[in-house]
Amino acid sequence: MDDAHYLTLIHDAIAKLEKLQRDRESIEAEVMKLEQLIAAAANMLPDDTKDAAMQWMSNLRELSRLRDVGLTDAIRRVLRQRAGDWLTATNVRDRLFSLGFDFTAYSTNPLASISTTLRRMKPEEVDTTTVDGGVVAYRWKRLVDRVTGTQRNKDFWAMYDALSRKKGDVVPGRLTPPPRLADVTEESARAPLKKK
Repeated sequence: MDDAHYLTLIHDAIAKLEKLQRDRESIEAEVMKLEQLIAAAANMLPDDTKDAAMQWMSNLRELSRLRDVGLTDAIRRVLRQRAGDWLTATNVRDRLFSLGFDFTAYSTNPLASISTTLRRMKPEEVDTTTVDGGVVAYRWKRLVDRVTGTQRNKDFWAMYDALSRKKGDVVPGRLTPPPRLADVTEESARAPLKKK
């Protein structure tokens, strides 16, 4: 092919892309109208039926958002949605494909990109094991209190970590009991009096 053919090919592709972007804007406006219609109609239903309809719409929104995020965040969402289940890279890939995740921006094949991303995830986020004769599987870690084994209240522990941390001391997930509020208040009041 000569340059003129490539220029024609590019011109046609750009024209199609522009049309698709206009179509996307029109579709997004239609989606918004339908969501408003569903919400208004659902308000006329009994609470249990209304909740089911709103949950269905919420799930559709989540799937749409998943298509627009990066691979790491998309993988995190898939693992969170299936918290407690062991998923291989192939399971995650299949789930991402079914949700319509766009892999066109990735230079390697999707499975390789997903495998690399899963291996790089923080140990605080995922557990790993082997299944089916040595295939690595991943499971989203729930925020569990390491001492009692109960579900952690993220807001409480974030506040607790902030209160327990001394200047320059970064120790996330402390295992010691939280300080008494009186001790924290007393220490804060004395802080300006301490010599440096």
